[in-house]
Amino acid sequence: MIDEVTILLSVVPADADAQAYRQAVLEDNQLHKKTASNREKTFKYLRRLYSLDPQVCLFREMRRLLQFAADDSKLLMGLLAMAREPVLRACLDMVLKTPVGDSLGRAQFEAWIRTHAPGQYSDSMFRSFSHNLYASFYQFGYLGKAVGKARTRIRPESGIASVTYAAFLDWLGGMSGISLLQGEYSLALDLGSDEHIALLQTAGRRGLLKAAYSGGVLELGFPGFLKNNETRLIP
Repeated sequence: MIDEVTILLSVVPADADAQAYRQAVLEDNQLHKKTASNREKTFKYLRRLYSLDPQVCLFREMRRLLQFAADDSKLLMGLLAMAREPVLRACLDMVLKTPVGDSLGRAQFEAWIRTHAPGQYSDSMFRSFSHNLYASFYQFGYLGKAVGKARTRIRPESGIASVTYAAFLDWLGGMSGISLLQGEYSLALDLGSDEHIALLQTAGRRGLLKAAYSGGVLELGFPGFLKNNETRLIP
């Protein structure tokens, strides 16, 4: 639902509260849904994937970093969706294990979800899940041109915003230093270590975070990312 959340973020002010997002979808119908039930359903899914609440640091910091995003805005939003949806995080591993340049189609996503959740759903639900997963990773930027019934696996577009946000998510989980580059969300960027560190250093020079790298030692800091009542998930 990248298109929907992109529209919503364009019409709701950056300093708005959670109620403003609800009003934009349900009352103002900024997403142009034909019925009230469609608006309710859309808002439910958007809130599940993206929170739409500045009191939740995952959403608040994504929204703040979005102003620094260029071609990586979709990946930035995708990282938030993956942080909030376990099935997306689990499926990411399959996507990343597919070599860049290989074909990846809906059938592979269906095979994956059947293995991930064997016997839990009907055949029609497994097909529905596979369509949604296939579309999600296309929208996040992991799939490119269509080749028959599949798409080419590509590297997503990364930038200083998505690199900073991925590092923040892994830092929240208790990681630090050079090992943070092996964190779940940092690996999602699909970057080589030299390119990854270079982007973090650029982000540091732009003031997005504190970053220092010398002699194989990486130090990262996230001043202002958390409020006084918020803490890292793992001390």
